[in-house]
Amino acid sequence: MAKVHPNTENRMASATGVRPTRVRYLVLMLLCSLACLTYLDRICIMRVQGDIERDLQLDRLSARDEQTLAAKGLANDIDARAKLAQDRATERMSWVFSAFVLGYVLFGLPGGWLADRFRPRAIILLIVLWWSLFTALTGGVKALVGLAYRRPEPWVFLATMVLIRFLFGLGEAGAYPNIARALGRWFPFRERGAAQGAIWLSSRFGGAIAPTVIGSLVVVAGGWQRAFWILGATGILWAVLFFLWFRDRPEEKASANQAECELIRAGAAEQESIYQDEAPIRVPWARLFFSSNLLWLYVASFTAAFSWFFYVTFLPKYLKEQFQVDYSHSEIMTGLPLLVGGLACLAGGRLSDVLIRATGSKRWGRSLQGAVGLAVAAACALAVSRTDSAWAVILIICIASAFQDLALPAMWSASVDIGGRCAGTVGGCMNSVGAIGAMLSPLVAAKVAILWNWNAVFVVFAVSYFLGALAWLRVDASRPFLTPK
Repeated sequence: MAKVHPNTENRMASATGVRPTRVRYLVLMLLCSLACLTYLDRICIMRVQGDIERDLQLDRLSARDEQTLAAKGLANDIDARAKLAQDRATERMSWVFSAFVLGYVLFGLPGGWLADRFRPRAIILLIVLWWSLFTALTGGVKALVGLAYRRPEPWVFLATMVLIRFLFGLGEAGAYPNIARALGRWFPFRERGAAQGAIWLSSRFGGAIAPTVIGSLVVVAGGWQRAFWILGATGILWAVLFFLWFRDRPEEKASANQAECELIRAGAAEQESIYQDEAPIRVPWARLFFSSNLLWLYVASFTAAFSWFFYVTFLPKYLKEQFQVDYSHSEIMTGLPLLVGGLACLAGGRLSDVLIRATGSKRWGRSLQGAVGLAVAAACALAVSRTDSAWAVILIICIASAFQDLALPAMWSASVDIGGRCAGTVGGCMNSVGAIGAMLSPLVAAKVAILWNWNAVFVVFAVSYFLGALAWLRVDASRPFLTPK
């Protein structure tokens, strides 16, 4: 690996008399705003799930439920009926959450491939417009169903919501592969970790403020439906402004001078790197799916996403059922793990770059913090299962979130390091595998909570985190995907 002096920018300015511009940091700010928007739009539903369950009648007992209660002699037992209604609402909302992730799974790889084939500018425009439309339609479920049914059953509302969130997930799936592709082309490899750290700080910040933002919009706009309409309109406006300003390559941006373009390429313009601008390469699909190096990266992505997705789906419900903390009183509590995780992302990105410079090893600069981070998160998940205070649980979850998120910038940087000119495709595949874990997370959590309890759920997450830590030890970011060993 070519070593580059950390003061390359000053050295280039001294040698040429021209100081490189810093347009890449404006690009980073723009992409950070996109990352914030993605998590704001996807996580806000967590805060209003109680309102959705009520308004869409997801807690209504079915005829089979009534028969089951009658057979047990509990047809008039208020507590038994309330518990079963609560379980039904949890189970049905798990399908809504997982529908989003199913769409995310299916379009993650195509979304990344499109970034490599057609470049991110056009693809980001299209996907943000797409998911913003279905963000708005999330708030229009009752109106849509009302066009076809006068007295709809709960399954009709559920099916419609599942379809809309699935289509919403299709759009969001392409966001991070395209962000990684854009950053890879605008930043030198020695700065990618820090840039990815800023991206994931922004995403976690969007998730952290999502409960408060949606809660405030519900009050101001007069309901959760109108709140989703406002979020959808915001996304459409962002997409238009992005397309007008952004360019795929520094060479295409008039405000970026030649010195900055050369700085971005410095030290890592080897053949098949992301800086090669010839016609898109044909993806070696077999290697994409069967490379042992990539398979370990996929496992790390799967296990981390499986455990983490609970924090953005059922955490408010868990606090309500386990500690009697109402949804309206848990906004700060549920936002804290994401905020702390975001700060860890920023630190993790810088740490990865520092480790690479200090050790001269791209492999351990990317993978060491991932292994340690997930191991600590596993210990925290076990601790949660034995804690009986709401705020103590949140504190432990914050620690778990922080250590897990140390790995995120390294994970996405590794996908660019390994992927090279196929960085979008590799990142999309990695993201899709992670999304499979996220899709299974609410389904497994709901089933385990119903069969046993919420504490058992965290034991399952601890096992997942531990397996991810082991996988990270096998990831080698210094082995290029396009150069078979």
